[in-house]
Amino acid sequence: MELARTKHPDHGQPIINLPPKSIGLNKVEFSPEEQAFYVRLEERSCQQFKEYAAAGTLKQSYANILPLLLRLRQACDHLLLVPGYRSDTAGRDSFGIARQLPWDLIVNLYHRLEGSSAICGICSDPPEDAVVIMCGHVFCYQCVHEHISSDETTCPSTGCRDSLSTNSIFSKSTLKACISGKAGSSGSSTSPDPFSDEQQASISNSGYISSKIKTAIDILIQVCGESDNAGPFKAIVFSQWTSKLDLLELSLNQHMIQYRRLDGTMRLVARDRAVMDFNTDPEVRLMLMSLKAGNLGLNMAAACHVISLDLWWNPYAEDQAIDRAHCIGQTRPVTVSRLTVQDTVEDRILALQEEKRTMVSSAFGDDKRWVRN
Repeated sequence: MELARTKHPDHGQPIINLPPKSIGLNKVEFSPEEQAFYVRLEERSCQQFKEYAAAGTLKQSYANILPLLLRLRQACDHLLLVPGYRSDTAGRDSFGIARQLPWDLIVNLYHRLEGSSAICGICSDPPEDAVVIMCGHVFCYQCVHEHISSDETTCPSTGCRDSLSTNSIFSKSTLKACISGKAGSSGSSTSPDPFSDEQQASISNSGYISSKIKTAIDILIQVCGESDNAGPFKAIVFSQWTSKLDLLELSLNQHMIQYRRLDGTMRLVARDRAVMDFNTDPEVRLMLMSLKAGNLGLNMAAACHVISLDLWWNPYAEDQAIDRAHCIGQTRPVTVSRLTVQDTVEDRILALQEEKRTMVSSAFGDDKRWVRN
């Protein structure tokens, strides 16, 4: 358990004097294409859940249910996040190695990613952007790349000392491509997948921009056009998926918005350089940041606007990320825009966050000094 003082007044006096922070909820509407995709995905997910309930296996199938929720959350952000929990960067580095592996090993690794009980060996959660390494252990793409970035060269799973490098990290799409290529040469075929790589390529080639990204760009254009005597206004954009940041970068480049990026795949030197550029260079107006990389230990008081692209199960993780801007050294009021899609799973996540806040407040009684703001 972590106990920490908040910024609320202590005995009538503020602990620290900071400019006000306003948090707004921006309701985004799906495009017709996104709406149709989401409804189809939600119907399929509900049907799968009902099958578990009818079989009396809900408790045993939690590792299957969480990915169903994850896909719905990803569909709220961008359609390209849904197919196969993409890990394209890993695929580019390891595709050549994967093609040289024995057929049985490729199939075995692929089944490890497909397995319903797959759990990340680092964070112990169902993996986001799941990847598998040569020894068969499964991880979140970001978790394992943070491990490699710290100059570790062995598998982080307990008791495993197999060597680890970017060439030995395989994504589902990489292994699927290898299997399809070898199966195609033997004349076999597979049934089409409604969330296939072909559909992904089609959407990607059309230059598709999600409704959330369009809303974020509109906000950023407005922020980048503002300044005061202290200098230009700056913003931070948070997402828990680095692949979402990749998609946002495409639109930022089109609109000529200068930015820096901070995520768990970067080495310490690159992180420090990105933070310094953002804090000191007036031309750099935006910082893209993954939620895991940005929720602790950073002072980003140069920013006065924060955009949260997606909701986190733990509301206090979001609060910590937002407070990278609303902290000591901040001289401007801070505006926070939380982007959500109405009539989706994100409405239920918002309700769950409020329940968690109420529960924590009740647990600590009337003394709110120890509840994290």
